Amino acid sequence: MKINGIQRPQVDTTPGVKRAAPQRGQSPAAKVAVSKEAKQLAEARAPAVSDAGKVARLAAAIARGDFMIDADRVVDRMMSEER
Repeated sequence: MKINGIQRPQVDTTPGVKRAAPQRGQSPAAKVAVSKEAKQLAEARAPAVSDAGKVARLAAAIARGDFMIDADRVVDRMMSEER
């Protein structure tokens, strides 16, 4: 934003959101703290990859262009997660 010929940075004025000023030489997103609860939630929702062969077959099918997405199946699974 330019005021009186001086270029000033944009400031996010979202209510209830506090942002720390970046430290010298760091970008604003240089440090992130993730709570223990957030880590547990991410681990609980992460799918377990127990079949490396299946993953390799899927990757090969995608690379060849043979992999087809069944949209109905995707929607059904998404809806079952919300229940």
